[in-house]
Amino acid sequence: MPATAPRAVPAGDAPTDASLTLLSIPGATQAEVDTYWLTRVYQGDRLPQLTLRAVALGAGLGVLTCATNLYAGLKTGVAFGVAVTAALLASATHGALRRLSPRVAGSPLSLLELGCAQTVASSAGYATGGALVSVQGAWLLTTGHHLPGMTLLAWTFLLSALGVLFAVPLKRQLVDREQLPFASGTAAAATARALHAGGETAGPRLRMLGVGGLVAGLLTLARDGFGRVPYAYAFPGTLGGVSLERLGFALETGLMPVGGGALLGVRVTASMLLGALVVHGVVAPRLMAAGVVAPDGDFLAWALWPGAAALTTASLLQFALQARVWGRALRGLWGGQPREAPHAIEALQVPGRWWVAGMLVLTPATVALARVGFDVPVPHALLAVALSFVLCLISCRVTGETDVSPVGALGQVTQLTYGVLLPGDVRANLATAGITVNAASSSADLLTDLKAGHLLGANPRRVFLAQLLGCVVGALVVVPLFYLLVPEPSVLGSERFPAPAATVTAGVAQVLASGWGAVSADLRIAMVWAAGAAAVLTLGEQALPARFRRWTPSAVGVGLACLLPASTCLGFFLG
Repeated sequence: MPATAPRAVPAGDAPTDASLTLLSIPGATQAEVDTYWLTRVYQGDRLPQLTLRAVALGAGLGVLTCATNLYAGLKTGVAFGVAVTAALLASATHGALRRLSPRVAGSPLSLLELGCAQTVASSAGYATGGALVSVQGAWLLTTGHHLPGMTLLAWTFLLSALGVLFAVPLKRQLVDREQLPFASGTAAAATARALHAGGETAGPRLRMLGVGGLVAGLLTLARDGFGRVPYAYAFPGTLGGVSLERLGFALETGLMPVGGGALLGVRVTASMLLGALVVHGVVAPRLMAAGVVAPDGDFLAWALWPGAAALTTASLLQFALQARVWGRALRGLWGGQPREAPHAIEALQVPGRWWVAGMLVLTPATVALARVGFDVPVPHALLAVALSFVLCLISCRVTGETDVSPVGALGQVTQLTYGVLLPGDVRANLATAGITVNAASSSADLLTDLKAGHLLGANPRRVFLAQLLGCVVGALVVVPLFYLLVPEPSVLGSERFPAPAATVTAGVAQVLASGWGAVSADLRIAMVWAAGAAAVLTLGEQALPARFRRWTPSAVGVGLACLLPASTCLGFFLG
């Protein structure tokens, strides 16, 4: 059969949502699909994109997205992609500015300017804080002190920028050729298009966003700022002779877990509630009655270990079950495509010389800072950068297919690697894990934004530059915020900031440093049981038919309940 040409849209018209799917058409060559995109979708030559006002708007919103994701990460251990939220906020903010001061705000944002502002804000909010929430929090718990401010600032920016560069060679394969969904990027593009078009769909969304943000903000201010609202309302009654209030069963007044639950879905949050009922409602009273945990002691400090075992086992097992995904990613990157004359679309991609120059600057800088700031030997730091590139490849592939960035599992892979290479060196273990976590988050976020830009017809080079600018903004904002929210180690693991990601990372590093001898017999038994249960749940989910998988408890959700107060798990479920 002759090749079927991609369906065209009338010349001069903006692409419709249907045309933006750009699904692979049987018989069409990659050159035909590229030509279709270049002639029918690309708008970078006729619409402003990387403008000063778009970058400034995105930077301003980046301050907000940095703060919310850092707070959410310290509170729940979950980092939420903010691509869609950033698009909504950019549209709403510029619209408000135009109403207040039309002369200052200027004309309405173009579709690509809206996408640019969303990229900067998303990069600032998502790509820079992951390692702070997990690895740097673990560093604080382990060493008892913060890193110097300039060291942490440089470290955060270098790793985020390195992740952006790691993603550049993957763009053509994962976004253009395979057209992986990158669901958050696709949703951000659809949101931007709907908001730019205006009409009946944009107004209700913006009003709901504003009302929800206002209510949550006022409640948080009344509780944390003025102390007018209690942190939680405890449930009456007892379990096993221990009060429900002591076990953590309460109704929290904050809306962060509720909002997070709305995004995570019923299966994960129901699994968290199930885990809370088992861990805090059954295990905790028995341990307190047996004297293993003092009635007035910190049960979460004990539950950390089986929780870490469950999360690590589930994450690494899910990672191992993605073997086919790894193979496709490696074949796509190094197997190559047939050698053909360069298509005109190549002129819009990030130039190879930019990538080489960036790697020649960022790699030595990262290695030098790892040596000076963290005492990581130079060969081991170089290996960590190389290993992180391979793990970023996996992160981008899995994010494209599932919209979940497995940065936790990837960081644990690095921790396990350096537990073997540098046994007993907790500082090096955490530093190298930080390279992977931040780079993997940043690379996945860039490809998510490139996916959104691809659907909107944006210039890929300008999306890349906007992402780098977002890394600068994010580093400058999120590091001071981290010092402000976490002034000392005692804040982490507290009721205010349970910081499950930090406690898991610290626990893994300490076990790898001092071995099983540092863990009591009761904890070792609990860890074995937790790891076994997580393996059964993970393998069972994979073995069951698709229609039954949604009824299988999530090993990650159940394991996370060991690290969070029961009240937070209930908040997630209510959301």
